[in-house]
Amino acid sequence: MKTRTWILMVLAFFIASAVNATDFPSMNVIPVEANKAMLAYKAPSAATLEVTLTDCHGEVLYFKRTNQKEKEYNQVFDFSELDDGSYCMCVNYGNRSVKRTLMVEGEEIGVGAPLRCYEPYFCLEEKKLNISFFNSPQKPVYVNIYKNGQHVDGFKLGDDLAIQKRLDLSSLKSGEYEVVVTDHITDHKFLAEL
Repeated sequence: MKTRTWILMVLAFFIASAVNATDFPSMNVIPVEANKAMLAYKAPSAATLEVTLTDCHGEVLYFKRTNQKEKEYNQVFDFSELDDGSYCMCVNYGNRSVKRTLMVEGEEIGVGAPLRCYEPYFCLEEKKLNISFFNSPQKPVYVNIYKNGQHVDGFKLGDDLAIQKRLDLSSLKSGEYEVVVTDHITDHKFLAEL
């Protein structure tokens, strides 16, 4: 019965994802003057947002979560204190996100194409972890499991459009584990308490 419920839930998730595939918002990063750029986000429906700016090593330089649902969000960022290099601006909304790579060179800011992705769905029941992921780019996806920062296990989930895997974690000792699903865009993290 649990397997049937799981399959129905995953099918509903993918149908909803397919219906909403055209509802991606626009997210632009527009250079407005030397060392400054404006994040301009606009969506067809309101959602709470998480805005993140990271460097090329994944270190978070800026993070903001909105308290209210927003259809539009604009903010100017000053890059004058940052070193030349690659950065990533990301807006998460619901189970989806849109990202743009930024290249800072002196006073110039270059902006890459938008990358849109879905966040994976995780469900832990009785030491079995169900992972469902809409892999729209159809690039290889991997999962790695860590405990206290130490790698425990990892393997390739595949490159199918719809990835559905059940991991049996019953052989792991009790404790908190970090499960990291990695696609070609980013890492998606889940904390599993066994």
